[in-house]
Amino acid sequence: MKNIFFVLTLFLVSAITVSAQEWIDYKSEELAFIAKYPEQPLQTLEVIDTKAGPLDMYMVMHVTTSESSNNVVYSVIKSTYPESQFEEVSEGYNDEVLDSAVQGAVGNVNGTLIFENKVTHNGYPGRSIKIEIDKAFIYMNAFLVDNMMFISQVICMKDKDENADIKRFMDSFDIIKVKED
Repeated sequence: MKNIFFVLTLFLVSAITVSAQEWIDYKSEELAFIAKYPEQPLQTLEVIDTKAGPLDMYMVMHVTTSESSNNVVYSVIKSTYPESQFEEVSEGYNDEVLDSAVQGAVGNVNGTLIFENKVTHNGYPGRSIKIEIDKAFIYMNAFLVDNMMFISQVICMKDKDENADIKRFMDSFDIIKVKED
């Protein structure tokens, strides 16, 4: 009887582990990115006012509702700036845009910047940051691809900081080249 109980327990633990590992491969040719999400995300569009004028901000987001989930939010955000904003600019302009994005992200949530690293993705400049807010942390990667900003982010509660699913999501993000008609 003990052997049957052991085998059933092992089977259940294995089944739970396998189902927890099955993430969805999400691909958007319209937004030119791929990422793995724990469940099917929702896509929304918000128009935001900026110094460059109104920008379309596309968000592909999954918000978890389960307390057993490692993270609260998984999202990818894409905004396209006017091409004219990047014409005849000085060297270092991309750094200014990325630095402004970091400052805006921290300011928008009244958070504290824990770290900021300059990174690249497929040769494109970016920032990897961690922001502390009241009861959570926001992990964010921002990449500037010509006149497009891609942001991938995960929000986790403080007691689940540095869990493996943060890296899993962030590492799954990639920019894809889409054929133009």
